[in-house]
Amino acid sequence: MTRTALFETRADDHGCGCVPAPAEPDPSTTADIMQARAIAGGLAEFGIGPARWSVAYDHQAAAVVLRVDTPRGLYALAIPAPGQPFPVRHRGERVGALDCRRTYGTADSYVAAIFAAFLRDRAALDIPGRDVFPRTKNMV
Repeated sequence: MTRTALFETRADDHGCGCVPAPAEPDPSTTADIMQARAIAGGLAEFGIGPARWSVAYDHQAAAVVLRVDTPRGLYALAIPAPGQPFPVRHRGERVGALDCRRTYGTADSYVAAIFAAFLRDRAALDIPGRDVFPRTKNMV
C-alpha cells in the first residue's frame, strides 16, 4: 500500500512569493456580484440558464457585469451605483440602459424581466408570446 502525503494549506501561505496574493474584493463589489447573480437567477424564467450567463468584474466598465450569451453575441448588464440606471453594453459599446434604477425598492426579478425584454426587443432572445398557448375553440 502506498502512502500519499497530504498537502497542508494555510490562509497566510500564498506560494513562493513570485505571484502576488489574490486581492480581497471590497464589500461593495461583493454586494454587486451577489445582486448580479440574483438578477441572473431571475433570467431562468425566460430560458436563460447558468450555461449562458456569467458574472465578473469588468475593468473596462469599472463595474460588476452580468454577461449573457445570445445568438447575436454577448450582452453585458453593468451593476451601477445606487440611484443610477442599469447600462447595457454590446460588443464593447453602450447600447442603452434599462428603464429602471438601482434602488432598494427595485426587485432583482423585476430587473431580470426588464433585461429579458431589452434582449427580446433587439432580437437577441426568443421569449414565447401569447401564440404559444393553445386556444380553445367553440367555447360554450
